Amino acid sequence: MILGSGFGGYSLLRRLPERAFDVTVVSPRNYFLFTPLLPSAISGTVEFRSILEPIRRRHPDVRSLEATATTVDWSRRTVGCASAVSSETFEVEFDVLVIAVGAAVADYGIPGVKRYGMPLRGVESGRRLRSAVVEQFAAAELPGLPLPEVERRLRFVVVGGGPTGVEVAAEIQDLIHRELAKAFPRVSDFARVVIVEASKRLLGGFDEALGAYTRRHFMREGIEVRTASPVARIEEHEIFFADDRTLGFGLAIWAGGNAPVPLIPELELATTKGGRIVLDEFLRVPGQSGVYGVGDCAAFGKNPLPPTAQVAQQQGKYLARELARSWRKPTPFSYRKLGMLAYIGGGKALADLPSVQWSGRGAWIFWRSVYLTRLVSLSDKVKVFFDWFKARVFGRDLSRF
Repeated sequence: MILGSGFGGYSLLRRLPERAFDVTVVSPRNYFLFTPLLPSAISGTVEFRSILEPIRRRHPDVRSLEATATTVDWSRRTVGCASAVSSETFEVEFDVLVIAVGAAVADYGIPGVKRYGMPLRGVESGRRLRSAVVEQFAAAELPGLPLPEVERRLRFVVVGGGPTGVEVAAEIQDLIHRELAKAFPRVSDFARVVIVEASKRLLGGFDEALGAYTRRHFMREGIEVRTASPVARIEEHEIFFADDRTLGFGLAIWAGGNAPVPLIPELELATTKGGRIVLDEFLRVPGQSGVYGVGDCAAFGKNPLPPTAQVAQQQGKYLARELARSWRKPTPFSYRKLGMLAYIGGGKALADLPSVQWSGRGAWIFWRSVYLTRLVSLSDKVKVFFDWFKARVFGRDLSRF
């Protein structure tokens, strides 16, 4: 049984010899989402369905249950589930359990984040965010509004200066400059994108020079950067910072980090300080026979690997290989760092690779090439390629529905 259909769970599923295993996937969504291109879907550069891979179409012999795992009975070896499409609850037995439930959005206990900050976590939130950006322009164009109110409605604040926050800010800025400025010429000059980060620099996981380059590029593009600005609370239309400054907004996007999903505390397993399940070097859960963890919800060693897609993908691939040859002596998981990529807008990107750090137009071409090849199916590769072509030639769709 695989709990979750993200990078870790789906990487495992793709490589398991299905004829040798009776596989059940429990996930509230019936597809795999290529999350690195989710910010691009917000701006309409790609369509949401182009970055989805339905599990049943790709793996018709796998039992796919659209549900959320809520509890695990270790003695009876059953998982309690709540249906994602109805109100029913049920149990499923397992022999081998792989916990790959990912992570939730962390609010760090900051008041108002859940109510007023829009997260970017999946297709549903991405579609709401895409519509909300267009709605703010429509609301700002209503007759009779005072200028300060127009400026507030068209201020898009992204909280979080990591890769997700940077890419979301860049994609929204591209959308404003290339499409919304033409569709809303009376108010587009008042639109502003602001990125807020609690630490002293953007992209803390990247090379420091690339973070500084991103800041300079954002300033040239018109994106306001506020570092060393921890958020104290968020109220309707206004952010309050720890130093008593305030910032009005029309739309606040929360990209502040990860937190454990509700299932993890219910498992009563040992966890790290950040709430991730403790594993051994073979990705096994100590004290539980036949139970493994992969991806953002789990970690091992004194210096846990970062919760990134490439870590989860490599762990899923490793675990599939180990399960398929379980009669052999297991080998420890070894992570190979491939580097990090980020789009920063204006047709430029960053590539922080083990051997070289790269930025600019060439890095953007490399960024697109890598993501195109990493899509899991030929159909998604073709759809994304034509989405890019369509957006370039015909522009992005601004329909609100």
